Order: sequence, then C-alpha cells, then structure tokens
Amino acid sequence: MAYPNFLATIYMTLMACLLVTNTQAEDVRLKEFYKMAPSIKTVKQVCPWRSSTSAGIIRLLQVEEKGAHRLYVQWLRQGTAGAEQVPISTIGIGEINEQGYYRFDLPEGRLLVGACSLETIMEDVINERRFRLTLYLTGPGKYEVHMTRLFDAEL
Repeated sequence: MAYPNFLATIYMTLMACLLVTNTQAEDVRLKEFYKMAPSIKTVKQVCPWRSSTSAGIIRLLQVEEKGAHRLYVQWLRQGTAGAEQVPISTIGIGEINEQGYYRFDLPEGRLLVGACSLETIMEDVINERRFRLTLYLTGPGKYEVHMTRLFDAEL
C-alpha cells in the first residue's frame, strides 16, 4: 500500500515544481513591463519598412515630460527564424522635443513610395497655437519634418 502513496507523492512534487517554475517564468516576463518608463504614454506601430538587407516596422513612442509630449521614432528589424524584433535605430524628433512644448495625438501612418507619412495637429501648451505636423520617415534614422501654423478662426 505504501507504493501508490509514494507515486502520488512524487507526482504531487513534480506538479508543484512545474507550477513554481511556470509562475517564476511569468514573473520574469512581467518584470520587463516594470522597466518601461511611466512617462511613455502611447506606443503605436505605423508603417512597414524595407531595405536591401532587412525589413521591419516603424514604431512611434509618445512620452510626456513636464506637461508636454515628446515624439520618438524607432525602426524595428524583423527577427529571423521566429526571433523577436530588434530596434536598430531610435531618434527623437528635435523640432518637437527641443523647440517647443506641444500636445498631440499619435497619427496613423500612410505608406508612400520611399517614405512613411505621418500627419497630426499639435497644440502649443504655452499659447494654445495650433500646428499641422507632417513627418516623412524615409529610412532608419532619417526623417523630414514640416510644421505649418494654423490660423485661429475669428468671429
């Protein structure tokens, strides 16, 4: 009679070990989210990109700093054989991040020939002026920006 109890004990011990291992693996995955800065408000993937040697997707990161938004663009390269995507270039858009205090929504991307086009309306936090931002992402680490001031409607 001791033999079935012994097998049951071994089975229960193995199941407990599997549960503990699975829980620890889940904890490790969740800890990665804690590394993400709380100032990151929105992350959005917008356009695919391709070069002669690799391909991937463009990701936008909207960060809030001192009440204003900052915009960062990241080019992610596809992993091979099921591997994760790898960021190969991350840049801040200086015309937004360094030359004013703006608030905006992350735009949807439009794929053009040779570029990903982004367009959104921004508002200056200090004086409430509005601007149309048109951003062309032409390749990893390369962009072209156009900001147009929108006139306020008068009654």
